[in-house]
Amino acid sequence: MKLKIYDYDQVLKKDDQTKLKQIYVDDCRDKLQEFYKNGYPLGETSHINKLDENFRWRKGFLYCFSGYPQSGKSEILNWLMILRAKNNGDKICMYSPETDTYELINNLARGYLGKNVDIAFPNKCSDQEWNEALDFLNEHFIFLENYEEMPSIKTLIKTFMDLQTKGYNCFIIDPLNNVYQSTENENIYNYLKLSLTALKQFAKTKEVICIYVEHPKTPAIQAKTGKVPKSSAYSLAGGTMHFNKVDIMVIMHKLDQEELEERVKRGELLNKILENKENNIKFVEFESVKIKSQRLNGKPGSIILEYDLITGRYK
Repeated sequence: MKLKIYDYDQVLKKDDQTKLKQIYVDDCRDKLQEFYKNGYPLGETSHINKLDENFRWRKGFLYCFSGYPQSGKSEILNWLMILRAKNNGDKICMYSPETDTYELINNLARGYLGKNVDIAFPNKCSDQEWNEALDFLNEHFIFLENYEEMPSIKTLIKTFMDLQTKGYNCFIIDPLNNVYQSTENENIYNYLKLSLTALKQFAKTKEVICIYVEHPKTPAIQAKTGKVPKSSAYSLAGGTMHFNKVDIMVIMHKLDQEELEERVKRGELLNKILENKENNIKFVEFESVKIKSQRLNGKPGSIILEYDLITGRYK
């Protein structure tokens, strides 16, 4: 089925002739009987076992990842996509206009190998390992770059649809607020609403996973502590529209030493983990704040993950 995408200004001018599909129970009875017999399929594991209770992948869903700078939102997606490619054979399209593509490929290769790939750091991987990583990434990943102008959401989704016919089934926009916004209409709220609706419809219609990163609004520094407050579902630029539209939302938060010690006091972390941690290990909080169909895909919750700066891996 062909999926039509419109920019916001076009919607206002469009003479709507859209028809809706009518479905009776008997039209899908065989599928329903299959679900009744075998159970409705659960969301897929992320392959980070401790996340399974609070986060799962599901084809047809729109995902949002957010968090303040240096919180690990891009890094966790890199690792999660490597895991999907390794374990599920997925093919991933990455549109990351704020990141140099060579650096992004290097980071993915580092995560794939679990080893350093840069001559400036110790324990560099072998030539054979390096080329093995490049072969793997070439088979499972494609990277989109801008020409002179940023694309509209319509252009971006058309590109995604073309790649979906070639076997790509995971699509990442990092970040969404880098996508070109309408110049003829200043109502960004409505443009964002339409953009998210189009991405969600693309994911659902084509049965793919669609993920975007969204930066939070500039935070207000806490007067007493001088610290940046923890980001939340409602910190995102664009307001509550993100929370309303997405199927699953994740907020990343980097824990500082004071927060780590507080988590130990509350029993959320073992003290021996902090005592034995290496300088290259950082701790982040992975918080799922919205999950659609929780019985199948996990319930909202917070998990502490260790991030290894050398390997680019989370556990």
